[in-house]
Amino acid sequence: SSPAGMGSGFFINEQGYLITNYHVVEKETKIEVTVYKKAKDGFDKKVFKGVRIEAINPFVDLALLKVEDLGDMQVKFAYLGDISDIEAGEQVFAIGNPLGLERTVTNGVVSTTNRAFEGLIYLQTDAAINPGNSGGPLFNLSGEVIGVTNMGYIFLGGLGFAIPVDYVKHFLDNRDAFAYDKDNPNTGFRYIQPDGRRNKGRPKID
Repeated sequence: SSPAGMGSGFFINEQGYLITNYHVVEKETKIEVTVYKKAKDGFDKKVFKGVRIEAINPFVDLALLKVEDLGDMQVKFAYLGDISDIEAGEQVFAIGNPLGLERTVTNGVVSTTNRAFEGLIYLQTDAAINPGNSGGPLFNLSGEVIGVTNMGYIFLGGLGFAIPVDYVKHFLDNRDAFAYDKDNPNTGFRYIQPDGRRNKGRPKID
């Protein structure tokens, strides 16, 4: 969560690194992570405020965060699957925080593994995805993350989209290229506009 709103995410290792959507933390530096740890009588809610942005890739809407104040808490992390093993019709489920309703699970099937949208490829699913699900995991029935949920149409049921896990792996493998530095105005994505044409006249055609 941040002053701008709430989203979802998932740990990828025991060191407290987690994946979420870029748009969940966009232009925010005050970020908190809420974790529900299983207890005897339900779940213990823990809020961590020592959260650092490690890397961002706004092109594919991904962000890598690290919770630095875990202390002696051992986190459960998710395993990343392989998109080549996913087929249309396969059952999947999403876990997230839609509309602030914590620990919500929705299920469905993969409608297609390669839905093109604005130059990127997405997994399309009919599992319900709403605001607050953003950045949460989309699992296969083996419990592997196959996508990161980032788009849904709240008034059109059955249209949910997730960033394929291969994009996540590429982002992690190349995290140095997307490393976040609050003092660097070119962090990750901002480029200088190239010079315009010096000769404003019509080009000659031979």
